[in-house]
Amino acid sequence: MDLKEKKIHNIKNELRTSSNVSYDQLHHYAALFEEYKSYKYDSAYVYAVRTLDIASKLNDPGKIVEAKVRLVFCFLSSGLFKEAFDIVKDSDIDALSPAVKLEYSKIMARLYYDMADYNGVEPFKSQYITKGNAYIEQAIALIPVNTVEYWSAMGLMKMKQKDYNNSMDAFREVLKKSKDNHEDAIAASSLAYINSLTNQHDEAAINFVKAAISDIKSATKETTAMRNLATLLYQSHADINQANRYIKVAMDDANFYNARHRKIEISSILPIIEKERFDLIEHQRNVLIWLVVSVTILLILFLGATLIIRKQLKKLNIARRTIQEQNEKVLFTNSELSEANKIKDKYIGHFFYVNYQYIDKLEHMYRIINRKVAMRQFDDFAKMFKEADILQERENMYVTFDQTFLKLFPDFTNEYKQLFPPEEIAHMGIENGSLTVEMRIFALIRLGVIESEKISKFLNYSIHTINTYKTKVKNRSLVQNELFEQKIMEIKSVKSDIDK
Repeated sequence: MDLKEKKIHNIKNELRTSSNVSYDQLHHYAALFEEYKSYKYDSAYVYAVRTLDIASKLNDPGKIVEAKVRLVFCFLSSGLFKEAFDIVKDSDIDALSPAVKLEYSKIMARLYYDMADYNGVEPFKSQYITKGNAYIEQAIALIPVNTVEYWSAMGLMKMKQKDYNNSMDAFREVLKKSKDNHEDAIAASSLAYINSLTNQHDEAAINFVKAAISDIKSATKETTAMRNLATLLYQSHADINQANRYIKVAMDDANFYNARHRKIEISSILPIIEKERFDLIEHQRNVLIWLVVSVTILLILFLGATLIIRKQLKKLNIARRTIQEQNEKVLFTNSELSEANKIKDKYIGHFFYVNYQYIDKLEHMYRIINRKVAMRQFDDFAKMFKEADILQERENMYVTFDQTFLKLFPDFTNEYKQLFPPEEIAHMGIENGSLTVEMRIFALIRLGVIESEKISKFLNYSIHTINTYKTKVKNRSLVQNELFEQKIMEIKSVKSDIDK
């Protein structure tokens, strides 16, 4: 990122010396767009608009189409597919250079492919893919054979045609020939996607990791590799803690890039992974409690057996003294006492054996505990037995959820309050940086979690309690009950500011 910022700074310095409304100025604006397009959405959009403005003033058809292609990229990153179509629908590229036709064909292919992924409903999905394939074929015809760009386009086309073997071969050629981290990330991520489709989950994880590493090296923030890696780890139950860590990194990248489309994708999976992580911690806590209870019972039994043995030893010593005192009186009595002494000896031996069994069982249980602790990799065994730790984990989960949600919807609290009369707002008890239970319910609904059962599990309330909360809130609002959730869904996330 430091290298990226330094390069941007140098280009801006060069821009200050260029003439207004000139090709030199257009060149520098285009260079800034290239640096920002996968780094910061707002800035990329600003410079895309400026290239279109300069190209229009220069009245250069080729540069105008190139500028529109840049705007289409920005619109795709925000999920604005209609706007992307509108900006290029009247473009005439027949008389333009092969280089411009190539960029136009590539962006149109991606536009239709992204539409197919977003729509996902037949027959529209297949229609979009067919149109995308037509454009990618036009692009391939303009690319020199056996270049990185050629194999990248070929891999994309084969993947959309579900020719996965040839698609993977093409992307492997990209990784073999490429010397660019961003190209490597796209190829590795595409390979991972195909691995996932063909149930090669280990290979998919490896390739998603490679893609994420390449994204980091190229300071790319407009990325899907980290999110897909987190989703894969969650779905395969491989490592829920790593999945939780990666999805938070992905959310940080999405917030930094600041494109609505990416943040919506990540916010749909983040609360689910966070809930799964909490369930895992709670399960581990229950296992540890069971182990501690079992060990405690064994210790109590061991102490009880020890006390019994000591009492028996005392009784035996008393009996021996009695036998010695009575030994000279009568031989018959002495014989009976001797027999009783043998019985006592056997009794003591029995308790020693019982004591040994308890010790043996205790040692065996300790070995089991040690193995389980080693297998679970618990760093602090004692702290895990405290109920307060689990409650704190739950509070930490809600704090993390609130912070993440309020980053995505910073105006949620204010717009939520506008749905209520002033006297209700005064009793809400809203604190900066956190949500109330009622607000958290509707925050989950705003994220698309509308089932009361799922909300109840996440907030650790009964379904009846959740429904009661929802009814009370709606009854206190200024909005009709049946329209309240619609108003919640209308609350917008972070808005892009193109003037930044």
